[in-house]
This record gives sequence, C-alpha cells and structure tokens, in this order.
Amino acid sequence: MEGFALKIIVLIYIFIQPSNLQLLINVKNQGGDVMQENITANVSEDTVTLEFLRLDGIYVSQLVDFTNEVEAMKIVIPAEEELGQTGHQILCFLTHAAQADFIAPDAMAKLRQKNPGTVRVAEEDKGWRQTTTTAWAGFATRLLSPAAARHCSAARDRVYLRTADLTRWGPRPGLEQSSYSSEVTPFPSHVLMSDTADGKPAVGVCVAETDAGKECICHLEVCVNWYPCGLKYCKGKPQGGLSYRCGIKTCHRCYRYHYYVHRRDSCLSYL
Repeated sequence: MEGFALKIIVLIYIFIQPSNLQLLINVKNQGGDVMQENITANVSEDTVTLEFLRLDGIYVSQLVDFTNEVEAMKIVIPAEEELGQTGHQILCFLTHAAQADFIAPDAMAKLRQKNPGTVRVAEEDKGWRQTTTTAWAGFATRLLSPAAARHCSAARDRVYLRTADLTRWGPRPGLEQSSYSSEVTPFPSHVLMSDTADGKPAVGVCVAETDAGKECICHLEVCVNWYPCGLKYCKGKPQGGLSYRCGIKTCHRCYRYHYYVHRRDSCLSYL
C-alpha cells in the first residue's frame, strides 16, 4: 500500500511541473562503453542538472545556474575497501558558468526524444578545461547561488572555488562583493606560492607523495560525454527566407580539477 501511495505522489510531482524536463540519455563514452545520463531542466529556477554514474562507481552531478552564472560540479567517490578505505568522499567545485556551454533551461525543457533507446555520440569535442582552486567556498556558496548551495550541501567543507572567479561573478543584488568574498577561506599562503621557474605550486602533487600524512595537491578528472551545447537553425523556404530552430548541437568536454588537501590520504583518487 505504501509503495502504491509513493507512486501516486511521484506521478503528481511530475504532472505539476509541466515547465520542467527530465531526459534519460544513452551515451557512448570515449572507451566505447554505453552509459546513461540524466538531464533535468528546471525553468522556474533557471538551472540545468546533468548526472551520471561512471563505470568505476564515481557519481557525477553537474549543475548550471544560469541566473547567477554559477556552475557546480559534484563528485562522489566511493571508498576502496581493498585499500582499507572507509566511507565515501563528496567534493564540489564552483566555477563561473560559461553559458555558451549549455543551452538555456527554457530551450532544454522543449527537447523531446524520438528514439529513447538510441545511443548518442557528441558531435563536437570541446577538449579539456582545467581549474586550479585556491579556496574553500564556505558560506559564500549560499550567497552566490542558493541552487548550488543545495546541490553541494552534502560536500560540507569540501566545496572549492577560485578566488579569481569572485570578481567575475561580481556583486549580487543587495550585496556588496565583499559580503561573499569574506566568506571564503583561502588555502594556506605557502600553497598559493609558485616557483617562478616552472609556475608549479610549492606543495607537491599527491600522486608523487609517499607520506600519507603530508599535505599535497590532489587532482581529479571528469568527462561529460554528451550534453546539448547549442541550438541549430535552418533556413526556411526561398520565398520566406526566415531561419527556424531545427535541432540541437551536442558536445563532449572533460574537466581537470586541482585542489589542496591537508593529508595525502584525503586524496582518494590516488590511494
């Protein structure tokens, strides 16, 4: 009886949100394996969320808040029991949203799948985007984007950003920029220092560190194999001459995040 009631609640929830969209897409990754991506467009919040489970068990959920120009990449890394790890790790990376990377939620909400079982392959490879974070976001997440704050809430103190992005976001209505700049916690000063010869951080990378209790720079790589990155327009009949929307453009992009950890054993990617 409880299961039936739950189904009714789910159906009601779906039908009272006609402006939203959920798509389940079969996608082929670069290795030729087929994965499923779930894309949700929330028109009322002006957000798009893309999520998937990698074959290695890592869960990825990417949210783009168009109104506040915030992109939040949430990554859940399961523990490796054979390596003596316990629990799991949740990380979230905030960056200034390049809105050209995703089509807007109102356009996304109009998408429909003619052949849901089709395996999709992106038309364009956008390459790599590298982000070297410099601070823990702290309470600034909530000030920058309430949607991103909810998205990253489970990450707690493992929400990272670049302080340079704070100037790109600029002040929010009713808030001075300093209001959220003061809420971030920069990495220790020696971490942010660079060797002028090669431009690398003074702290070593975790993959090369042998002492499990020593600080280092961890990095994590994520690839989004398929997402709607633009609209396609076709020309009308010669007598009309007007262009009309006739499809979407799809892209593939990979992300590489660098972030500081107090101890090497906090960098699950390399344990």
